[in-house]
Amino acid sequence: MINLVVGLPDQTSSSGSTSSSQQSSALSSQSFESELSEAISEVFSKFGIDPNSLQVTVQDSARQDNAASQNSAAAAQPPQSTVTQAAPQSVNDAYWAKQPKAVQQLRNIQDTGQRSMLATQLASQGYSIDVPIMVWGWDPGITTQLRQSYGYTWVPSALQQPIPEAPGINNPGGTPYDAAHPPAGSISV
Repeated sequence: MINLVVGLPDQTSSSGSTSSSQQSSALSSQSFESELSEAISEVFSKFGIDPNSLQVTVQDSARQDNAASQNSAAAAQPPQSTVTQAAPQSVNDAYWAKQPKAVQQLRNIQDTGQRSMLATQLASQGYSIDVPIMVWGWDPGITTQLRQSYGYTWVPSALQQPIPEAPGINNPGGTPYDAAHPPAGSISV
């Protein structure tokens, strides 16, 4: 379960009706909560985490019974949030949990040489091996996020040909990146 507690700036006015202001604040909070929940679910989906397998709760801290009273100085500060996460513990854990058991072994091998040998063996058996993550030990969440930001929709698996040109690069005589047609066995981003 993921529980977000978000403090929204005080939206009550000193001269207006407090019931009208409170209603406006409640509607604004509900809309914010809905939008934030949707955005969080979309991010989890991009990392291959089924958002339906998680419970995401967004709650305005001003509506909590134990919330401190807000004053004008607190209202001027940016929203504060607290994130508590249960299963899966992280995007990285979810990434590794999606891998076949044989590939999951790579995560716990500390020696790079041994990890590389096993990865090569697994790749020759037909497993998709993401070299930067599974062999070099790069962070799966950050690596995926960077790849997406550069326009990659797929990357080659171990033993596949490297990408000759990055997305958006079209050098004369070069082979442009084809985001819509990943080679068989490549890794989706």
